[in-house]
Amino acid sequence: MKQKNLLRIIVIISIIYFIWLFIDALNEVMNGTKLLLSLKTWSIIGVVIYIVFLVVEIILYFATPQEKIKEIKLVSPALKKIVCSNCKTTFTISDDGIRPVYYACPNCGKEGVIKGKKIEGISKLITCSNCDKIFEIIDTGDRPLTYECPSCHFRGDVS
Repeated sequence: MKQKNLLRIIVIISIIYFIWLFIDALNEVMNGTKLLLSLKTWSIIGVVIYIVFLVVEIILYFATPQEKIKEIKLVSPALKKIVCSNCKTTFTISDDGIRPVYYACPNCGKEGVIKGKKIEGISKLITCSNCDKIFEIIDTGDRPLTYECPSCHFRGDVS
């Protein structure tokens, strides 16, 4: 905390010095009078102050103990879209890339496993003819395409 306060003081002194130098330069140019010292002398003083502040900051940088930060690899699991082979409900599971991945369908409870193969098809929104709920299924091209509503568990076919 002391280092931060010291650095704040250095910044404040630097800003005040810059303002003073600006006022002195304006006064010397406009009125031709010098405030205590000439502008050249104030510039030399500014360079000396800058060097002193720079040395203080370097000493503070090397004197403060460095906090060792543990590197933790954050791997956020990807969400993978799964289609139940029983009821054709689409749901997501977290996938960390390790195979096989075991899961259970939230609709019908059937258990499944991802071994690395992908099911290819077209995502379709289906409206249940029983409860009018809209849900998503994957159309693989197989006919008849049977599905089960995730809400009312009505089984239907898409022609």
